[in-house]
Amino acid sequence: MGSILSCLLTRRSPRPKVLFLTTQPPAEIKAEWPYYQNWFLPELVRKRGADVQVRCWRDAALDAVAVSKYDAVTFLWCNNYHAHPIEFPDFVGRVLIPAQEQNPRLDIFNDPATILWNCDKHYLLQLAAAGFVISKSKFIDSSALTYASLASAVQDFSDTTAVILKPAISGSARGQHLIRDPQDFSTEDEAFIDSVVTHGVNGDLILQEFEESISAGEYSLVFINGRHTHTILKVPHGDYRCQSEYGGSAEEVSKSDVPQNARDVAQQIVRYIGAEVSKNDQYYDDEGSPLVYARVDGIMRGDQFVLMEVEAVEPHLWLEAKSGSLALDELCNVFFRGK
Repeated sequence: MGSILSCLLTRRSPRPKVLFLTTQPPAEIKAEWPYYQNWFLPELVRKRGADVQVRCWRDAALDAVAVSKYDAVTFLWCNNYHAHPIEFPDFVGRVLIPAQEQNPRLDIFNDPATILWNCDKHYLLQLAAAGFVISKSKFIDSSALTYASLASAVQDFSDTTAVILKPAISGSARGQHLIRDPQDFSTEDEAFIDSVVTHGVNGDLILQEFEESISAGEYSLVFINGRHTHTILKVPHGDYRCQSEYGGSAEEVSKSDVPQNARDVAQQIVRYIGAEVSKNDQYYDDEGSPLVYARVDGIMRGDQFVLMEVEAVEPHLWLEAKSGSLALDELCNVFFRGK
């Protein structure tokens, strides 16, 4: 409670102009996610002393000149950006990067280079090449698929191990399908493959070996300014997916209950992104990472942490968790760091 109250204190320094980018109208976000933890951030930052605006990035009036007038811009309200796989990256490159060139003091977080890298799951290949363990994966060009070619790709990828087929640009496990037996498609498998070929997907397709150990839960490690603040364990129930939309449960676990390998690897991933991906030369934390926020999701395969994904665009940071108040306080501070 004390940390949240400190977020409400008004500063005497000049009021920074803060922009929360959004994809949907606020009312739609609230309707879709009634307990959306990022919902209260604009009001908290406003009460702390900032001039806060919430604007849709698809607004044609929001050009580079308009954005350059702000002091801070964040993507933390930008859920459902993946529904616009061409327009969203175009906005980042056409508006945000030029705005920062016009106003070098403009603080955009996370930085545009990280956003562009993270909005397509091809980033997993770079992390795998850097030595981080991911599930066995193959990316498939979705531009000229036929039923026969996709079915063949699935069967060639795995003899007996179940596989996940999903789009490279997506969120919350949307648009993905579990194929239990790659050599003997079920009616549901055939229908899903046919739908992908007929209707297409956002970006390429990913084939991944299904990790049976997901049944024990997926760890979501939250990082603010490069530091691990708290962890949520998400466990599937009645479905292979652990998201709440599919019946999964989520609870905070203490750091001591998070496997050491998970903590170590997740920290290394955040540092790697800060060093190799981010182009934010303006602000660095004492851990060597310019990332303002990130969530690293993974499962344990024995004693080994297997990375499932990194969320650095608009992740659910579980700020409402018991230990999330400290993260919330530190996150609030970021909006004023240029003042």
